[in-house]
Amino acid sequence: MSAAVTVVDLGLGNLGSVVQALQRAGGEPRLASSGRDVARAPRVILPGVAAFGLGMERAATLGLRGALEEALGRGAPVLGICLGMQILFEEGEEDGLRKGLGFLPGRVTRLPDGVQVPHIGWQRLERTGTSPLLEGAPSPWAYFANSYRCEAPAEVTRAVADHCGVRIAAVVARGNVHGVQFHPEKSARDGELLLARFLRLREDAA
Repeated sequence: MSAAVTVVDLGLGNLGSVVQALQRAGGEPRLASSGRDVARAPRVILPGVAAFGLGMERAATLGLRGALEEALGRGAPVLGICLGMQILFEEGEEDGLRKGLGFLPGRVTRLPDGVQVPHIGWQRLERTGTSPLLEGAPSPWAYFANSYRCEAPAEVTRAVADHCGVRIAAVVARGNVHGVQFHPEKSARDGELLLARFLRLREDAA
């Protein structure tokens, strides 16, 4: 039986690849461009490829903060991907200092000097904590394409990646809020397995 999952449509990035990856992972994805649909979802995926400021503008138009608060209040698991992970944090420095959705502590900053920007390519993850998204996957491979990183505290960081000697938060979580900096939809079998684990999460799974 397929697992229902709502994919938030911010109009940013290629949603088609996310939807197809979820289908391969055993999901039944439905696009949502209204806060009402997000609020009622059994589980939510928030993807995106764009600047932090634009992501927050689209999120505000959608009423996303309130919708996610309602979904999380029911215990629905939420997964942010790339920009979707970044805007779950408190604030970001892209396009000037901007407030994020505030579901995770920390700030989104540009990758430091010495790291090729944008950083694009495959990295092996190093687990630093427990996460249901990483069960049975001691060191999965992931595909990154990012110019900014989430400076997340250790208590929410579940795995890191090494970008030219700079360790960045690659998997984060607090309660039912999860985030991945990489693109699981482009991360071959390891990415598909991660999505499948997310789809197995139930309400009140935290």
